[in-house]
Amino acid sequence: MWKSICQMIGTALFAGRLFRIGLTNLVIFGVLLGALSSCSRQGAGIVVYGGGQKVRDYRPVPALVTESHLIFKPKYPVFDVHCHFGVDLDVQQLIEAMDERGVRTIVNLNGGWGDLLDRNLSRYHAFDSDRFVIFCNLDFSRIDEPGYGETMAQFLTEAHAKGVRGLKIFKNLGLTVRDRSGKLVSVDDPRLDSVWARAGQLKMPVLIHTADPVAFFDPVDRFNERWMQLKRHPNWSFQGSQYPDRVELLEQRNRVIARHEKTTFIGAHMGNSAESLKSLGLLLAKYPNFHVDISGRVAELGRQPYSSRKFFIRFQDRILFGTDRYPGRLQQPRYRIYYRFLETLDEYFDYYDHPFPPAGEWKIYGIGLPDDVLKKIYYENANQIFVGN
Repeated sequence: MWKSICQMIGTALFAGRLFRIGLTNLVIFGVLLGALSSCSRQGAGIVVYGGGQKVRDYRPVPALVTESHLIFKPKYPVFDVHCHFGVDLDVQQLIEAMDERGVRTIVNLNGGWGDLLDRNLSRYHAFDSDRFVIFCNLDFSRIDEPGYGETMAQFLTEAHAKGVRGLKIFKNLGLTVRDRSGKLVSVDDPRLDSVWARAGQLKMPVLIHTADPVAFFDPVDRFNERWMQLKRHPNWSFQGSQYPDRVELLEQRNRVIARHEKTTFIGAHMGNSAESLKSLGLLLAKYPNFHVDISGRVAELGRQPYSSRKFFIRFQDRILFGTDRYPGRLQQPRYRIYYRFLETLDEYFDYYDHPFPPAGEWKIYGIGLPDDVLKKIYYENANQIFVGN
């Protein structure tokens, strides 16, 4: 039925029956109505209508003749501060995958707590504490317990003694975590102040994911640049009164950073402000204890190469390398693309190694960073944060 409806709409459009326009070569990417999502995707690619014809899985090959560099290993060793993996990986194979990609150290942000944390430490940290760094997480299901903050602070102390090097906060804090009364637990909830303070005392960096891309909080309509991504993952949309405002979420995080000057905070995914580097620059200038990682935001950074290059050079001491993947992961690998983005001035290339664009329908450009800046972002900045931890 949907196929017939799509064909009817396409025919009507190009006959001028819906909009009464006389264009003969109108091209429409996707579909006009969210309800007709099946019209926008046939298999992996977009559907394009033009001149009364329809092309499925449209993937035009650029005719540009430009320099292209495929980088399998970075110029300098890499410290990937943003990885996610479980306790079931073959450690030796993981080491080999790291070596093949020039990755010296990786941080597993999925350390958890309790038995899971102990298993992560036993499998990775005990194997090679120089190559594997483990972060723990907080159990927010206990938020209503009396003295929750102090209990979690003590947990950090004990985890640190076992070899845990940092704390990862997932985006559910402030966004979906609720206490027994049904109220959202804000990022700057005073019950957590003991946790942030203890992390600073222990010199454990807090890698915090707050909010998400701007598009995830916008209406999922024809103006949304990530329409197709959100149609594939409708649970990634946080548009609506049941969710807090994106700006307020970031302000909650910023208040925590301001209150805890002695604690190092790392904003995951460019602090979820990659769409506005000017605003992010103001935050970095204001809060010396705030850093960011580039994981999952090369798509945004690479489409604004001039601004990104200036930003990376200006804040070269505050930006960390991260992928949101792990070496050897087969699904949507990122290392070669990230190396190409950082090291070359290549033009107009895919930000993904995948059958279809996972974020939006655009290409990216390299920013060709100087060697001294590359060294810092690849490894030195992260190493500096972890020295003595």
